[in-house]
Amino acid sequence: MDAMPELIIRKIGNSVGSIFPKSLGLKVGDTVEYKKEGQKLVIDLEPINVKHDREIIEKSFADFEKGKWIDEDSMEKKFGKYGWGK
Repeated sequence: MDAMPELIIRKIGNSVGSIFPKSLGLKVGDTVEYKKEGQKLVIDLEPINVKHDREIIEKSFADFEKGKWIDEDSMEKKFGKYGWGK
């Protein structure tokens, strides 16, 4: 069995906390859900990932709402030499 990554618990004011690796994709202000299962603390990142995905999708629609989009024919004319539309 592979060793699990470890988080160091640190004193933060009158509380304790930990620093999470960037690879988890967490941002300042994110709220994570957790539950205790026996002696295990399970941190659920799914709600955070759904929130981040929703933000990306909403951002992508902002250009569409401003009329900043291009149709398939225009894409083929502009990028056809690179293989678009083939």
